[in-house]
This record gives sequence, structure tokens and C-alpha cells, in this order.
Amino acid sequence: MKGESKLARRAIAAGAGAALALALAGPATVTRADGPGPDLGRFYEQKIGWEPCEPTEGQTGELLDSVRDMECSTLSVPVDYANPGKGAIALALARIRSAAHGDERKGSVVFNFGGPGESGVDGLAAFRDLAAGIDKHYDLVSFDPRGVARSSPVRCGGEDEAGQLDGEGQDAPGTGAAAVAEAQRVARACRAKTGPVLDHVGTINTSRDMDVLRAVLGDNKLNYLGISYGTRLGAVYASQFPKRTGRMVLDAVDTLRGTAEQDALAQTRGFQQALEAFFAGCAQQNCELGTSPQQVAATFDRAVAKLAGGKTVTGSDNQDFTGDDLHSAVQSALYSQASWPTLSAGIAALLDDDDPTVLAALNPGAGTDDAPASNSDEAMLAINCADDPVRPADPAKAYDSVQRQLTAESPYFGPGSAARAVACAGWPAGTDYIRRIDRPGAPKILVVGGKGDPATPYPWARDTARQLGSGVLLTYEGEGHGAYAASQCVRAKADAFFATGTVPPEGTSCPAEEPDE
Repeated sequence: MKGESKLARRAIAAGAGAALALALAGPATVTRADGPGPDLGRFYEQKIGWEPCEPTEGQTGELLDSVRDMECSTLSVPVDYANPGKGAIALALARIRSAAHGDERKGSVVFNFGGPGESGVDGLAAFRDLAAGIDKHYDLVSFDPRGVARSSPVRCGGEDEAGQLDGEGQDAPGTGAAAVAEAQRVARACRAKTGPVLDHVGTINTSRDMDVLRAVLGDNKLNYLGISYGTRLGAVYASQFPKRTGRMVLDAVDTLRGTAEQDALAQTRGFQQALEAFFAGCAQQNCELGTSPQQVAATFDRAVAKLAGGKTVTGSDNQDFTGDDLHSAVQSALYSQASWPTLSAGIAALLDDDDPTVLAALNPGAGTDDAPASNSDEAMLAINCADDPVRPADPAKAYDSVQRQLTAESPYFGPGSAARAVACAGWPAGTDYIRRIDRPGAPKILVVGGKGDPATPYPWARDTARQLGSGVLLTYEGEGHGAYAASQCVRAKADAFFATGTVPPEGTSCPAEEPDE
């Protein structure tokens, strides 16, 4: 999921797309992680050297200070674990050293911040203050997964190419046939511009990369915190390497078994519920938009209508602000309750002053220069398709059906979400390994689900805990995507688990917390 990276997202026809499927290589065969196989000793035994990280353009203030305190390196991993002689790729690493010594020092915690497609190197700098409790005992380590940012990035011709399939805009292709044709075109572009590594992205191989990282860091077991998509990665690691799984926290939990259509429906419902929670919360705070949820909703509808049909307003930066820009700003704000006041102020400014500046600042990447290596939408598409074994027999028909259902669930979020259901048209069927995870025998894993999470709905956390067998569910009663960042209570329990290895009792919950001012 993107969004956090802000929504993340996902066919190929068995009939009409068969010729294209034959033209694209299938996923590499997955061998047992702990069984016989090719000799990987040169990767597991490599030595790496850490050097100060170089800031990227656009990093300022506290974020720049955090980058300057980090160390960076690269990790060599095989392109193809089944045939390591085919070559290696370098993964970008980052580390923040703990000041702990002696018995207080417990090794490293590896982080994945979601997407799929988000840079762990960039994310670590932004997350370090939140992770102060973990830093007391562990080095903080993250990496750009294969296919992402600085680690042999997937390329499809630019962010706009893959971004058309991520479901974040209101506009959708007029028909299923058009949506499938566009998805197939993007798939061909990814194949042409990325090359052989495209066959070896996906969570199965990234999990194996993470085990190489664990060994190179000198840890007997992997201690790990995964957020959003990072929970899928953590679950796969716990399944592939149950005996090497250490203290693992999974926050804002992704589904392991939902189809692309089911995921789109669940997330559309989640964002509609979050929007309605925003209407209620705004009214309760006597915000600029109205004194009742109905008044706030009516004001919101006026803002949507103002930019409907291709209409735009021009900001102080002389950039046009469109209906899709508004949609992206709204969706971004619903990831965190702390952004709700900004959203209400931005809607008021748009309506009262024709000023979209406040809303534009909510959009991902606003006000900064993205790192030159950024490819989050392209990587998200490739990784999600590698992880999804299901391809509808008639994707165009599936699109039309899903679009009707999603629009009925949410006239605002639904129409643009149907494309996610056929985003993998033109890609070969992915692995079914993730769908088959079933009580792999890993130690206790802390699974954190938020009742008001729009992007990874709460039932996904409950289901994943059950599929892992050893998952212990901790519930956050509040709004937003990701509870570790939103709740001091959740953070304290997760930090205590890392420090002592003790999980809270099954059924524990943390109350909703008001965002810090």
C-alpha cells in the first residue's frame, strides 16, 4: 500500500492477454529458505563498511540533521536466489548507531516503512525521533528494497506512468477495455525500461535479502518493525525463516489473502469511513466548514464541485490545482488525524479565496524535491503484481463490475479505485506463497491494528495475526494509518516488547489519542 505512501496498488487476462503473458517472464522459482539450495556463502559472509550518509536535495532542518547522523552502505545480494551465478545487485543501507553498551545493547532493529516502494534510507531519517525508545537498545537499520529508489530501481517511464494505476485520482478510464489496455501498456514500458531485475522483485526475494542483511549485521535473529506493506514483508520473513525471527512488530497490517478487487473494496470503504470521521471531528471542533457533520459534508461537496469537470484554480506558485490534486490532498490528510485541521483550513481557503496553497502542501512530496532515485509508484506496481497470483479471466468485465460496486460504496473515492483491480493486466501471475502462509511456527509477533485505519482496515490485522499463528493482536481505538506513530500507548508497548521480549496480553487495546499540537 502506498502512503503512507499513500495507497498502494495492483491483472492479466487468461484469454485476451495470453500472448502478452507469454512474452513476459514469470517469477523465479522459490526454494526453501532453510533447505538445500545454491551456495550463498559469499553473500552471507560479506563485510560492509559504513560511511556518513550524503543528504539528498530538499532535505532541511531536523531531517537534514538526522541524515548527517546516519551511516550508509550497500549490501550485495543475488539477482536470482535460485541461480546466484546470474549476478548481484547492491541494496542501499542506512544505520543510526545506538549509544547503548554492554548488556543494554541488543543488536539491530530493521525497519520497512511501507509502500511497497518507499525508500527505507529516506524513511529512517524521518522516523528516528519516534524510535527513540528502540534506539536505547538497538541500532536502527533500514534499506531500499530491491527495485526501489537506490537499489536497482524499477522504471516504467516515470512516476506518471505507473501512477495512473494507483487509484488516487477521481478520474478513471471510461471502460474496462480502456483500463486494461492502459495497464498492459504500462507493463510493456516497465519491461522495456527495467530489464532482467524485474523478474526478481517482490516480497519473497526481499525477505531473503533481509536475511542476508541480518547475518551481515551480526544478528542471530532478525528484530524488525514493519509498517503497512512492511507487515507483509515481515509476515513473509516469519514464514520463510521462523527460526531466525526475533522480536517483530507489525503495525498497520496489510492483508495476506485478499484479491485485488477485495482490497480495493476494503480500502474504498475505509477511506469513506475516514472521510465521514473527518466531517464529524471537524464539526465537533467548530471548524471553518460547519457546525454539524452534514454542514461540513455539504461544504466539502462545494469544494469538489468547484474543481469538477476539469476546472482548476491557480496557486501562488502559478501551478494549476485540479480535482485530482484535491483528491490526493484529501486522501493524504486522512492518513493522519493530525492533518485534519490543515485539511479543513485548506478547503476553506479554496472556497473563500480561490487559494489552493494549503491543500497543495498536503500532497505527497509537496515543498520538497524528491530524491532523483524516487520510483515509488513504479516499484509499488511491480512488487504488488509479483505478489499477486490471481488474474481475472476477463479483466475488462471485472473492472466494470468493480467500478460500479466501488462507486456505490463511495462516490468520491470509488470511481478512481477500480483501476487497482486490473493494474496487473499485462504482468505474469505472481507467487501464491503469501496466500498460503499458515502458522509457520515463528515466535510471538506483536500485530498492531487501528480501528480507524483507512488504508489497512482493522480486520486485516486480526486475520494476519490468525494466519501467523503466533500473532498477538494489539488494538488502537483511534483514527489514522499507523498506530506506532499516533499513539504513545502503542509505542510504549512495542518498545517494551523490543526491550524485554514480553508481548502485552491478547486483547489489549490502547485508547484513541488526540494528535499533538
